[in-house]
Amino acid sequence: MQMKKILIIDSLIGNDYTICLASALQKAGASITLIVPENREVENPSFAVKKWMPSKDSSKSKLGKVFVLLIYLFKLLKYIAKEKPDAIHFQFFRFNMDAILFYLLSKLKIHLIYTAHNVLPHNRYKYDVQLTGLVYRSAGKIIVHSNYIKTKLLSMFSVDEKKIVVIPHGNFDHYLPKEQLSKDEARAKLKLDSKDDVALFFGSIREYKGLDLLLDAYQKIYKNNVRIKLLIAGSPDTTEVENYYKNRINQIAANGQIRFYPDFISTEEVPVFFNAADLVVLPYKRIDHSGVVHLAYSFSKPIIATRVGDFEDAIEDGKSGYLVSPENADLLAGAIEKAFAEKENLIKMGQYAGFLNSTKYSWDEIAQKTLKIY
Repeated sequence: MQMKKILIIDSLIGNDYTICLASALQKAGASITLIVPENREVENPSFAVKKWMPSKDSSKSKLGKVFVLLIYLFKLLKYIAKEKPDAIHFQFFRFNMDAILFYLLSKLKIHLIYTAHNVLPHNRYKYDVQLTGLVYRSAGKIIVHSNYIKTKLLSMFSVDEKKIVVIPHGNFDHYLPKEQLSKDEARAKLKLDSKDDVALFFGSIREYKGLDLLLDAYQKIYKNNVRIKLLIAGSPDTTEVENYYKNRINQIAANGQIRFYPDFISTEEVPVFFNAADLVVLPYKRIDHSGVVHLAYSFSKPIIATRVGDFEDAIEDGKSGYLVSPENADLLAGAIEKAFAEKENLIKMGQYAGFLNSTKYSWDEIAQKTLKIY
């Protein structure tokens, strides 16, 4: 069979899903070229990388970014005309231009695939619904990560169901450190005691992720169990949001029971937080899909989450974690206390999370399913 020549385009910085997919596809026998923003770092890629897109760097002028964008469009069209890829696979969009470009490419009879990680963007702007609908109508195939997202997409947009293919989100094993890092070593780096019970909230801090609910739940837990500590690691949307949570944390427990790291967490730092934790908490108010699930599973950590989005597909209640009703601090607190009260079961849930990570969310399997739709 002739090697498939695939062009993947990803506007986003800070999400490694596309890097993992491109690596798996290259390993499976496809010829992959990935286009990313000019400031995107890709370490030791096994595939071709083109840093053609404008960065999100706020220090660069808008005029400069427009110039880079025009050069990118010229290079892209030249590449397509010369290389004639079998398919072009778009991932995360950042500009309205991405959606318009997608539509125009469809008119050239190019086989276009779009991965709908979420049915609509988290932070919506003017015309997002219209532009997203344009992408769905223009796509040859649409990849979604769960039946939940498929059902939601069909209910919101007039899309041919035959276009939609459910392929799970793969694991994030590339975050695992090359040198083994023990729980005690990770905790020493964060100045945590080896006997502490540690819950982790990880990822950028936005309203829909429900950190306020988790703090309400922890306030209830703290009255009964001071050994349970909470790690919060991720960059807040704004300085105001950061200050709000710093004040809220000080009101609940000003003695280090809650450790707040309001910064972007580098690839090297990720294993420290996950290895230090006993479990991961996702108290989201709404979501379609979250990559943090796969980070937790890569580190064999059970998850306590709310019943929103496709968490019921990804988290097996009582087996890889616990699910509770959304926006209910009492239920969330109860689930966290139950998990730590049943340590043996908590360990088993972590082991099962690791099993799901290496089977259901294996990139080898995902690459084969993706190749079929190319």
